[in-house]
Amino acid sequence: MEENQTPKQDSAEQPQRPFRGLYRHVKVSVKTLDRIIIGGIAATVLLVLFGIANNGYTVTFDSRGGTDVPAQELMYGDLVAEPEPPTREGYVFSGWYSDENCRYPWDMETYQVSQSMTLYAAWEEVP
Repeated sequence: MEENQTPKQDSAEQPQRPFRGLYRHVKVSVKTLDRIIIGGIAATVLLVLFGIANNGYTVTFDSRGGTDVPAQELMYGDLVAEPEPPTREGYVFSGWYSDENCRYPWDMETYQVSQSMTLYAAWEEVP
């Protein structure tokens, strides 16, 4: 061999790059990608567990002295089904409200459920 030529190294002697598998196409360390994947899996598991634990919302009806109205179990975004109006001697039922003071009427055809809540009956006294 001449002096200026370097002998060819065997492929066995060349340093091997670590196997990166699917990671070979990204410019982030394997350790960082592993953390991202584990974090994603943990978040998914937590969301599934939260979904299982949260079976929906309960809408209760406070008839405020009237006949009982059964509660409804609903999911987020559902509309409350119009229950049978309660009755109360000497009064006329005038609707369901989202507050005890009957200032905010609940529109059964528009408002969606976003949490467990109580709807309050409003009454007008019969003269």
